[in-house]
Amino acid sequence: MAVVEREIEQLKWLVKCAKSGKEGVQRRDVNAQVDRLGGLTDLGDDGALPVSQLGVAKLRQYNAVVMDLVRQLN
Repeated sequence: MAVVEREIEQLKWLVKCAKSGKEGVQRRDVNAQVDRLGGLTDLGDDGALPVSQLGVAKLRQYNAVVMDLVRQLN
């Protein structure tokens, strides 16, 4: 979970930079981070990792946060 949380913080930074045009961040950088996070949050759903029901719920919550951040770009 700590890895996902760090990756979400990175996504927040990328979205902020992409919206402001700073740091040379482009939409493809954001998309790459979203892909990375999607892979991590999907691990609980497909049984790839032994995750408790609480863990699966937390990963789904993280996925919702990621989708909200993506919507901020539009």
